[in-house]
Amino acid sequence: MELLRSLAARIGVAVFVTLLFVLAVGLPANVQAGPPQLEEPKGGGECIRPEGWMRRNHMDFLKHQRGLTVRDGIRVRSESLAKCAECHTSHTRFCDRCHNYVGVAPDCFECHLFPE
Repeated sequence: MELLRSLAARIGVAVFVTLLFVLAVGLPANVQAGPPQLEEPKGGGECIRPEGWMRRNHMDFLKHQRGLTVRDGIRVRSESLAKCAECHTSHTRFCDRCHNYVGVAPDCFECHLFPE
């Protein structure tokens, strides 16, 4: 019986150490590195919406604008993806860094190209 308890204790320690190792080493690099460093906008003016709002809602906003443009034929230059690209000039140093950090792959840029 003592042998079984000793074996169970060793297995428990091995499982615990393995779990600690997986948690410590297995964390995604982006979590350990902190938030991405995004390129500052070039325009110098105000964004079409406040920064915090855009961080939280830009995906829904862009989908809504896409619907207005593609389905309804309503084109509002001041709220277009092209307007965003005037200040956020590098897709790689702005959009991709954040999208890669949060693990999303939007399909916007299969059709829309940003200057690099």
